[in-house]
This record gives sequence, structure tokens and C-alpha cells, in this order.
Amino acid sequence: MFVKFIYIILIILAATAVAVGDVLLKKASGYTNFSHFLKSPWIIFAALLYLFSIIVFSYIFFSGVQLINVGIVQLILYALIIVGSGVLFFNEKLTIVKMIGVALGVTAVILMNL
Repeated sequence: MFVKFIYIILIILAATAVAVGDVLLKKASGYTNFSHFLKSPWIIFAALLYLFSIIVFSYIFFSGVQLINVGIVQLILYALIIVGSGVLFFNEKLTIVKMIGVALGVTAVILMNL
């Protein structure tokens, strides 16, 4: 039971790392020079977050643990972080149509895992 809890925590951390990495990539997209883009601290930190998530997801996948419900939580957490960061950090507007789209996406993930 404790081991499964550790796996769940690792998956949540890895999903958060992917979402934060995506946000950092968007932050770094303001660079117009490709060499400056690659040297950006945003890109370097995003790459480290992606590497962490790849290691965690690979380890859990190859360990054979059945954590289907955690996959649902991972996708929903990712969506919330991405949408929330867009609103908070990039001044994106969350219109009714976008909220419906997010709700439909979350509903689709849940339905596909029933």
C-alpha cells in the first residue's frame, strides 16, 4: 500500500513537472534568436523537468504497476496547471467556450477510462 502511494506521488510530481516545463517553454518563446533561446534558463529548467518526468514515467511503466485512476488525475492536473498558468501568467482570457472545451476534455478523459 505504501509503495503504491509513493508511485502516486511520483506520478503527480512528474505530471506537474511536464506542465511547468510547458509553461517555461511558452515563457522562453519570446526569444527571437535561436541561440539565445537554447541558452535561456527557462529552456534549461524545462529540459530538466522533462528529464525528471521521463525517468519517473519510464520507471513506473516498466515496474508494471496498475494505476489507471492516477492517469486520470495526471491528465486533469496537467490541464488545470496549463489553463491556470495561461490565465495567471500570460493574461489569457478564459471565455465560456474555452471553459466548455476544458470541461469536455476532462469529461472525455474520464469517459475513456470507465
